Amino acid sequence: MSDFWDDEPHIQAQLQVVRKTIGQTVATAHGFIKPILEDYVNSTGKMLRPALVLITSMIGNQDRSEDAIRVGSVIELIHLASLVHDDIIDRAPKRRGNTSVYAKIGAKQAVLAGDFLLARALSLVSGKERGGDSQVVSRALTRLCESELEQDAGQGDFFIDRNTYLRRIGGKTASLFALSCYSGVALQEINETMNKLAHRIGYCMGMAFQIQDDILDYIGSSKKLGKHTGGDVKSGIPTLPLICALELENEWGKQELKNVLTDRKIPLDQRTTKQVLSLVEELGGIQKAQFLAESYKMRALEEIHRLGNPEVERMLISLFEKLSARSV
Repeated sequence: MSDFWDDEPHIQAQLQVVRKTIGQTVATAHGFIKPILEDYVNSTGKMLRPALVLITSMIGNQDRSEDAIRVGSVIELIHLASLVHDDIIDRAPKRRGNTSVYAKIGAKQAVLAGDFLLARALSLVSGKERGGDSQVVSRALTRLCESELEQDAGQGDFFIDRNTYLRRIGGKTASLFALSCYSGVALQEINETMNKLAHRIGYCMGMAFQIQDDILDYIGSSKKLGKHTGGDVKSGIPTLPLICALELENEWGKQELKNVLTDRKIPLDQRTTKQVLSLVEELGGIQKAQFLAESYKMRALEEIHRLGNPEVERMLISLFEKLSARSV
């Protein structure tokens, strides 16, 4: 595991148990897929989603750490499955600096590998969650799939509006962050008002996180990101910096960026990709996207201060600050 959680040893220790739980579920795989999936789950990054479950489960007086570890494992497995499917859609050779499952075994087998991870996630939740919580998991998974389908169907269409983009990342990223925070608090069985508060916190955190991630694809360090910058543009995926740049260009009566993107074959060649990255930054698309990310962060922080548990609030704010300070 990375050193991201060194300053929270209790959470770090519990995340090790989450990792072990995930490893045990993957160990049930058969044939050549088993070592590939074992390598994949062992390369997991910061494990933000299970960490959110663990942190928010501490909101009440009950010790629900065992259930939080299981629920965190479920959500992380869903996330890992979605990344396998993402890489198939994007034809991505790398994932977190390592060869992707898709690149190792091809699209057909990678689809099945992602499905296996999803099935193992559902096996952990089946029969153990109360009906209402199962419905929350189901809704989050449905939103995730719908957003993936919408993005795939629209790949190559650079001219989507801001609301379409926000809806997509709300389903792909924020839904699992929201589910994580909701699930942790729900384990304490306080009340639905507190559950909904946690859901809003997770949603805003997820939106801010994804917008910043999309910004880093324009101005980040390829070495630190574990992938080349400009990957979304090259693959025909419009994200907020590009959308904001096109908005500004339209306001100023210009269309250089629009002309570059019109009727382009996907994937874009390297020269065109670099041209788009440069124009987006020159037009102010990065700064405008950063402003929206900051607004989601402020909304999340306002809600966090309503939780009424200083230690949980401290850990969530600390996590948010570390994510906001991700190096470019």
